[in-house]
Amino acid sequence: METTGRSVLFSFAFSTIILAVAFAWWMLLNWVWLKPKKLEKFLRQQGFSGNCYKVLQGDIKELAKTTKEAKNKPMSLSDDIASRILPFHHHIITNYGTPSY
Repeated sequence: METTGRSVLFSFAFSTIILAVAFAWWMLLNWVWLKPKKLEKFLRQQGFSGNCYKVLQGDIKELAKTTKEAKNKPMSLSDDIASRILPFHHHIITNYGTPSY
């Protein structure tokens, strides 16, 4: 009789652990992919435009690239400084317009 009790307890504990791991994976998937894509879809429906969502890295590579290009480009006194100070934001506004994300 005792082995049946242990096997029931073991199966209950194992099921609980499996459910906890599945729930943790679902929460991670929701945080990393589903919620940002849902927000992106909502913003596009509201009339905003911008870059597509990229998991974890986002626009960091593009931000670094535009900043490096802006710093390497010579600038005269008559130039618009917005493209030099905030090159990524200037790039986004130039490509997607003012209402962008």
